[in-house]
Amino acid sequence: MADTGKYLVITPEEVAYVRKQLGTNEEDIKTAVTSLREWLRMQPHLPDAVDDALIERMYINSKCSMEKVKLGLDAYFSLKHRFPELLMNRDIGGNDFQFATKHFKMMVMPRLTKDAYRVSIWTAVDEDSSNVVWPLYGNILTGALEIMLVEDYCLGDVVIFDLANVNAGHVVRTDINFIRNLELCYKTAYRRRLKGIHLVNASKIIHSVMKIAKMALSEKLQKRVFAHLPGSTTLFDEVQPDCIPDELGGTAGPVDNFAYKLLEKVDREWLLEKDKYKSDESKRPAEDHDGDIYGIAGSFKKLSVD
Repeated sequence: MADTGKYLVITPEEVAYVRKQLGTNEEDIKTAVTSLREWLRMQPHLPDAVDDALIERMYINSKCSMEKVKLGLDAYFSLKHRFPELLMNRDIGGNDFQFATKHFKMMVMPRLTKDAYRVSIWTAVDEDSSNVVWPLYGNILTGALEIMLVEDYCLGDVVIFDLANVNAGHVVRTDINFIRNLELCYKTAYRRRLKGIHLVNASKIIHSVMKIAKMALSEKLQKRVFAHLPGSTTLFDEVQPDCIPDELGGTAGPVDNFAYKLLEKVDREWLLEKDKYKSDESKRPAEDHDGDIYGIAGSFKKLSVD
């Protein structure tokens, strides 16, 4: 895997801050990783194809809950059966990826916010809705999550969606189930925590967008969606300007400095190789089956967004 550390800027002080906020330390993390590694080896249906960095970050993302990490590791391998369109064949060198980059700009900002959250921004949506294939961007997004699962170190995410070019055509083409599936993968397979979704340049289309959010997102996430009118500066009450690109009123630099840069720093084969590692459901212990998909989705239903 390529070194993305030069793009994601995480200082030792920020790592220490995250650990302090979660009430953990180096010794506790090493003990947890060792224990979780041993647990993973004892699961006959799961491959032992993760490194310690991934386990540590899943532990951090799970607020140091061992049980939630176990659910996460199971989901990480098992949900590939259920959502292959989201979690497999993430070819960042393929024609679909090249097409996507021309019609919608997605970026993970390199610097953490002052309270140690990672900012992701979706902007420059093509006004021609036929060029915006939402499942394709979901596939690209989980590719970024895959990288962050071994490289990032934060308390959660802030997502900013620029609605400037979004119109009724985009709304009509939005699949509610797709959003629900993406949320499930986000919070279970990657154990990420969402602090807030900020809709900027919100206009008359905002009512339709909020209606979709209400239908698609969990009740907890619905309360974390915030709209900002065109020309307002209310976004900066939540996120400092140096984490926002120039085009959205920030001071971080132009959008093109950040769009897809995290993915571009990763070897193409590294992501594709992840397809090899998934659960073998024929070997799942009988006591794990609860009448739902792969014996784990029943537990997913009980999980809340932390």
